Amino acid sequence: MRLLILTNTLDCLGENDAPISNAFRRRDYEVVLGELNSIALDNYRPFTRGVLVPKTGEPYHPGCAALGDRGTYFFDECQLIWVLNHPQERVARDIWQLLWLASQHTAFVNSVEGLIFLNPKHALGHIVPKENRAPSYISNDFSFLWECYRQRSDQRWVAKPPNSTCGQNVFLLPPDGTNVRAILQCLTGNAVVQDIYGDLGGFQAEYAVLQRFIPEVARGEKRVIVVCGKAVAWHGRQANAEDHRSNIVLGGKLISVDLDSAEIELAELIGRKLMTYGVNFVGIDLAYPYVIEVNLVNPGGLYDAQLVTGVDPSDRVAGLVITHFKK
Repeated sequence: MRLLILTNTLDCLGENDAPISNAFRRRDYEVVLGELNSIALDNYRPFTRGVLVPKTGEPYHPGCAALGDRGTYFFDECQLIWVLNHPQERVARDIWQLLWLASQHTAFVNSVEGLIFLNPKHALGHIVPKENRAPSYISNDFSFLWECYRQRSDQRWVAKPPNSTCGQNVFLLPPDGTNVRAILQCLTGNAVVQDIYGDLGGFQAEYAVLQRFIPEVARGEKRVIVVCGKAVAWHGRQANAEDHRSNIVLGGKLISVDLDSAEIELAELIGRKLMTYGVNFVGIDLAYPYVIEVNLVNPGGLYDAQLVTGVDPSDRVAGLVITHFKK
């Protein structure tokens, strides 16, 4: 059996690439690490450049290079494909189209349709129960979002792009904030300037999310990795005193946490819902009873959970995925 893991670079493996490839290798799978942004067609047959992971030798770790001879690997020679990163923006449309075509003949751990349509923040209303999501408003019209804020300006809000990752451009809006108007204008593309100057810059409206701030976040968030509907690993993230964002890459603190039965039930409920769309690996951010975000493409959490608990969850991940696709 051969698994193809598609990632952005073979020179610096990510926190999912490394442990997942190790776990499948321990189960006697052939593992190919392939370049996501180098997919091509040989007479309509998709392939990419990659490295066949040696069956023996030291396990990979995040940050290391995929060692070995690099060659060409065809998708139809693999039994399972796992997309573990976002394509680069310049080639994203082509890459997603090529991946979808490949998915018509080869199984994907997370479906291409799910990665495209359910990963943005728009989708929370579709996959998260109403009682577990904060009120949100999404638009590329500044005046609409500004009016939503003004009607409830005695409360705190969060504003962010719907497709951003790693805490990029996530703003905490205070009650009656004097800078809120400028922030919402910025996030929606500063369309008011185009109106004044006659649309010199072309169409520049951008979507933004205005979401009610959840006080429970102040106690920290929990990242839960759910595989084939089962919660397999989790850790906590605590924002530092100088930032409202708890993302580890932005200075958030990694902490050990427990999940109670209600949190596990909610995470697994969402995991099962996503499985109906072909999504079997997801990272869910909780500030119970609320779901902050659902991360599908390359959710961190496996390696971080290992750091705080000393237990590597990747073998259970591999076991659940293999069992699911053998059905």
